[in-house]
Amino acid sequence: MTLPPDFQFSQSSLQDYVDCARRFDLGYLQRLIWPAVESEPALEHEGRMQQGADFHHRVHQHALGIPAKTLSGQIADDTVKTWWEHYLQHGLTDLPEQRHPEIALSAPLGDYRLIAKYDLIAIEPGQRAVIVDWKTSRQRPRRSWLGERLQTRVYRYLLVVAGAHLNGGESIPPDQVEMVYWFAEHPQEPERFVYDADQFKADEDHLLGLVAEIEGRSDFPLTPDVRRCHFCTYRSLCERGDRAGNLDDWLDEDETDDLSGLDFDLDQIAEIEF
Repeated sequence: MTLPPDFQFSQSSLQDYVDCARRFDLGYLQRLIWPAVESEPALEHEGRMQQGADFHHRVHQHALGIPAKTLSGQIADDTVKTWWEHYLQHGLTDLPEQRHPEIALSAPLGDYRLIAKYDLIAIEPGQRAVIVDWKTSRQRPRRSWLGERLQTRVYRYLLVVAGAHLNGGESIPPDQVEMVYWFAEHPQEPERFVYDADQFKADEDHLLGLVAEIEGRSDFPLTPDVRRCHFCTYRSLCERGDRAGNLDDWLDEDETDDLSGLDFDLDQIAEIEF
């Protein structure tokens, strides 16, 4: 197929393609808006998303220099207040001083562009570059699951190819890059992913391979994993049910399999709509 010449890939669009090619087609090519609830209970899910957005906003303001005391007095929600206290007590303290909150980077990816918005990039020019992503998910996903997510692969790769202007005009070597996930519900258990040249090359090959695969498709089939459909707004359109799944049911299961990070998936508060 022929993608629009101005098409921009993101970690979200690529992850949707990997999870379900049909979802990618409906959401990013057809740009179809389908009125359905992602998960039940709907009001609780909506409230959780708003809490996550509020927390991200407070951390962003703090990174811009607004005093923590001032921000603390503005928080009314108890959950957000707890997350904020966790951030103040157990947030990352070993970051480089040059910090760029809520920053977007983009670079060519084949004939198209790859773009991402970062919660925070902290740089010590010529020494280290740390990507921080704040997460408000209830569960802490497995490291193996996080490592395979397109967010981990795209964010580190893109900083190397598009972050020179943050590093005194010099390209950032892969071995100076680290990505850290910090979990508001698990503040003393961040997950860290270092990088190297081999991983960078593997990520580049993987991303270009996904683009080539998408370009070569004549159809976009549904995922064979029907569990994913329970939390997809297109489920009724695809005739895979007309009721949203209950997120609490999944989170209460002993064996969460590769959906252990489902709540984490729903936590992409700061992701740009591409």
